[in-house]
Amino acid sequence: MAKGQQALAAKILQDPAVASLTSFIGVDGTNTTLNSGRIQINLKPLDERKASASDIIRRLTPVLAQVPDIKLFMQPVQDLTVEDRVSRTQYQFSMEDADPKELGYWVPRFVDRIKTIPVLRDVASDQQNSGLQTRLVIDRTSASRLGITPQMLDDALYDAFGQRQISTIYTDLTQYHVILENKPGMATGPEALNQVFLRSAAAARCRSAPSPASRPAPRPWR
Repeated sequence: MAKGQQALAAKILQDPAVASLTSFIGVDGTNTTLNSGRIQINLKPLDERKASASDIIRRLTPVLAQVPDIKLFMQPVQDLTVEDRVSRTQYQFSMEDADPKELGYWVPRFVDRIKTIPVLRDVASDQQNSGLQTRLVIDRTSASRLGITPQMLDDALYDAFGQRQISTIYTDLTQYHVILENKPGMATGPEALNQVFLRSAAAARCRSAPSPASRPAPRPWR
């Protein structure tokens, strides 16, 4: 992802109308996954570039389409907006359904149909349902006996696989998001779930106040 976005940035900076740009990758207030990013392009003053932002977008689109394995959606930013939603395109159409399977069936067909309209371009969907999936069934009886709640399970799984942002490191020039996650090699398949452990609330209470007879004798440090 970083290499692809850097390749896009290099192509954009070659345009004579571009003054500078800022690139963001990964989880932040707008992006929810590591495989998404944003590029904010700063143009030169209008009297220097002699072209509107829309003209520059049309000029950059075929150039950026040559960069493999990544796609950039560009739109001009207005000083005044009527909404605070950040999307890939200038206009949005929302679809809702109580059944997620039915929604997943119709959204790609709707997008394919919209793409056939000649006056529209950069048609895209923000639906991300093409990844691998694993379903877990909780043994609630055993979990309750051990003092494990569904929220504890959710938190443990999200900590391991959800890229939870836990802090921000600030420096003089920039800032870095601290993301909590498993090691990359430990999240390659369903077998990674065997490496996720939870602390039982019942066991913690037992360990917190052992009887004097059950306390082990102190051992020297090694």
